[in-house]
Amino acid sequence: MDDRSWMYRRRRDGHICPEFIAGVRRFINFAFSIDENISRGKIRCPCVRCKNQKFLMEEDVYKHLFSRGFLPDYENWTVHGEPYVSEPIIALYIFKLMNL
Repeated sequence: MDDRSWMYRRRRDGHICPEFIAGVRRFINFAFSIDENISRGKIRCPCVRCKNQKFLMEEDVYKHLFSRGFLPDYENWTVHGEPYVSEPIIALYIFKLMNL
């Protein structure tokens, strides 16, 4: 899993951050790349209000994420087809990187 800190840095100086825009694009491309995520052309919206409960069209997911931001603690996109990654595994990976 890559660094997803961009998910919670949506605005800077009153504007949406370019990193956030690019990250949302990557997220939506990923979500729509897995057929099991799609229901009638819609995916679950991970915005702070929808909380992965509502299925929305791509354009509406963009709007919600840009205006509301992501659901807290959703760096691991399990509802959108990403395998669950537990924190001990992440900690072990970081430990190994630091000791190379």
